[in-house]
Amino acid sequence: MPIEVNVRLVATFSKYAENLTNGKTTVKDGAIVRDLVKKVDLPLKLIRLIFINGKQGDLDAILSEGDTVFFLPPAIGGG
Repeated sequence: MPIEVNVRLVATFSKYAENLTNGKTTVKDGAIVRDLVKKVDLPLKLIRLIFINGKQGDLDAILSEGDTVFFLPPAIGGG
């Protein structure tokens, strides 16, 4: 059964919001953040920080119904 998660894309990632519906998407139950990245079509190599419900997370974190996931790209001038 699919679960719904909130996705927040900032800075250069905001252009990928077109792959979301009102900032939300669904993934299969048991999905990890890496699955969400693929679904939203984010460039994996550019993700620098991931926050899940306000706490730093990683690509292998298991998602739950209603989670809010922030993806942050490199800072300006950073790499």
